Amino acid sequence: MPGPSASAHQVLVYSGPGVSPLSLSHTILTLSLLLLPHYTVQPITPEVLASQPWEPSCALFVIPGGRDLPYVEELTTKRKVTKRIKEYVEEGGRYLGICAGAYFGAEEVIFDIGGPMEVVGARELAFFPGPSVGPTFPGFKYASESGSRAITLFLEPSSSSSSSQHRVLDHIYYNGGGYFVPPSPLPAHVEILARYAEPDPSSSTSSGDEKPVAAVLTRTGKGRAVLCSVHPEYPLSDPPARDAMARLEHPPEKEQVERSDKERVAWVEEVLEQLGLQPPGKHRSKPGISSIVHGEGDEDPALLLHPTHPSPVFMLSHPSLSQLPAEALSKAELKGKMKQDEGWAVLRDGNDELRIGSLEKTSSGESLSEESLAQWLAKARRTQPVFDPPPLDKLSLESESDTTPQPPSPPDFHSIPKTILLPSSTVAYSPRWTPLFNMTTYWNELDAARKGTGRRSGVLRKSVDGESCSLGDLLLYAETVTSTQTMLDRNPLLLTHLPTPLVFLASFQLSGRGRGSNIWLSPPGCLQFSIMLELPASLASKMVFIQYIMALAVCEAVDDDGRLGVRIKWPNDIYAEVEGVGGTEVGSGKKGKAKLGGILVNTNFVGGKWRIVVGCGINVLNALPTTSLSQLHGLLAAKASSSSSSRPLPAAPTMEGTFAKIMTAFDTKWEQFVDEKGFKGFMDEYHGRWLHSGQEVTLTTTEPHTRLRILSITPDHGLLRCVPIAERPTHSSSGLTQLYSRNVDSGEDDRFVSSSTRGGQGRTASSQTQFVDLQPDGNSFDLMSGMIKRKV
Repeated sequence: MPGPSASAHQVLVYSGPGVSPLSLSHTILTLSLLLLPHYTVQPITPEVLASQPWEPSCALFVIPGGRDLPYVEELTTKRKVTKRIKEYVEEGGRYLGICAGAYFGAEEVIFDIGGPMEVVGARELAFFPGPSVGPTFPGFKYASESGSRAITLFLEPSSSSSSSQHRVLDHIYYNGGGYFVPPSPLPAHVEILARYAEPDPSSSTSSGDEKPVAAVLTRTGKGRAVLCSVHPEYPLSDPPARDAMARLEHPPEKEQVERSDKERVAWVEEVLEQLGLQPPGKHRSKPGISSIVHGEGDEDPALLLHPTHPSPVFMLSHPSLSQLPAEALSKAELKGKMKQDEGWAVLRDGNDELRIGSLEKTSSGESLSEESLAQWLAKARRTQPVFDPPPLDKLSLESESDTTPQPPSPPDFHSIPKTILLPSSTVAYSPRWTPLFNMTTYWNELDAARKGTGRRSGVLRKSVDGESCSLGDLLLYAETVTSTQTMLDRNPLLLTHLPTPLVFLASFQLSGRGRGSNIWLSPPGCLQFSIMLELPASLASKMVFIQYIMALAVCEAVDDDGRLGVRIKWPNDIYAEVEGVGGTEVGSGKKGKAKLGGILVNTNFVGGKWRIVVGCGINVLNALPTTSLSQLHGLLAAKASSSSSSRPLPAAPTMEGTFAKIMTAFDTKWEQFVDEKGFKGFMDEYHGRWLHSGQEVTLTTTEPHTRLRILSITPDHGLLRCVPIAERPTHSSSGLTQLYSRNVDSGEDDRFVSSSTRGGQGRTASSQTQFVDLQPDGNSFDLMSGMIKRKV
């Protein structure tokens, strides 16, 4: 089994039988706090672990607290997943085991010897070369607080972190964890991270200064594992950790608890670094990240770059078309649905409640100024929404059965009213209001991009319904939104009545949507937007090509001459194929592959018209571990320097320039697509940009699996055309129905198609070439493993 890819960004937390729902909840929330937006944190079931290739995208695999024996039954005995987990770590993966997850990661478990809960046995993962013995302290019972306590840890100096001194960590929650008995001498691949401050009274090995070992870091093959017998994921201000502290002989004061909680979070962050992850809190001052901020110091960049809730949305337009925002919301169908509330127009749409007003509404009766709005926006960033916590009776400490617990629900940001701000007629736009994206720079870049293609800028053009602006002239912008795609696609009043073309741009997304059930990660420096278009009814059968047009537009805009190695991965991803990414080295002669972005298209038939929402995210200025255009530019510069090339480098990417070029490129290609009523005029360009000509893949939707060689996409319906590497039988016993035997380019299903190939000058020779045409919307292409499977 493979290990993680160089761009792995998922933190997967096991949520199957045996897991404590409360430990699962706090593990996900604590890791999310520390790792978003560099990584996604999400639960994973044993079914997915057994059936899906999760390893390449997994940066860290976590087994939280609960019960060790159900883990053995589900992962080792029933599904044979334990071997995959171990191979994943040996190939460079990372494992974090908490309490029961730590027992499960040791070579042997010795638990409650002679007692009613006795468990003794070897464990297959065996990251730690010795036993985990427990419970460390007496009184433990499953699904009970009788043995829980607040304990103190002694943190050891670490060669794998910046800490070189002994430290004390107070008030950490403990309930049933063990202690590790290391072999003597301690193997070089094992590092002790923490010891219990109190010796284990039942252990003959714990005497003098040799306190029992509570947490260890081990190196296994190319990977690392941390096994932690206590619960650092539990916040100290909430039960059960708060209740455990209350039972101490001298309960700590509030200030002590707050200090201990900060130290707890800092230690978890340190552990994640020791595992090889890059928590964003440890890298906020990296060069390149701070350069994303264009303001004059009104805000701390750390606050701007790590938002916690949706921000106000600006509706803006090209300076030469200042009438557009007011006209956009002037339709009677929209105004008739609005209600007035303290001067704001309130619109309750399908997914969101919108409060709409001019910039003057923010000044509370005082005159609007650049400064007053900057202060209002800064306050909006600092003021966090309040959510009701889940009731405690819905959470338990331990799983009372072996059923899979429900993962915790994230905050419902969709329930928060969203504010849309319209321009002022008296106070001009100021870049201080949008420090992450300078609109003045964007309009200048948009004018320059259009001039380079011979197009006029800032003018209306004729359309079917009269006059319309060009793409990029009218936009919604927010520092932080739930999802630009959701805000347009799931609010039918906006979807139906806002003018097209319209683009919604955000610097951060809290609930970004990818294809299928995927989450779109939104770290600093990522350009993410959704375009709303109207599709002529005559092109309804050509919708599949819209994602291909966007992919071409992105490639042309960000890498016009192809030197950055920006390519298309079918059907809807943007990749880099160049030395220095995907685990390859510059100068090695081997090109790696790494994802740069993705595309999502939603179609809606509303009001008798097709409304299309095209979502796109592209990494522009991201820091590692994500691959970005900025990194590609640096690699090209390094390569040019080493080769003494005199060819000028392309301009370094900026957020504003990249967005302007994409708007211009897509606008041009969309016009061509509509005028030519199809994609045939783009076929050569598309195949010149994609990754797949001649690639051999495995189709897993057939039994047995089918080996295929990719040829092209089909020009009429955009299917992925392949040929079997080993010919399938063509006689009647093949089992193929007439559905799979038609020599057509059909867009409805995956199908096997037989086509006659003539030989010589005429009709004396013929052979059957069998094509396999695959739907983009029904299949997922795992590029790294060369597998095409059902999209989930």
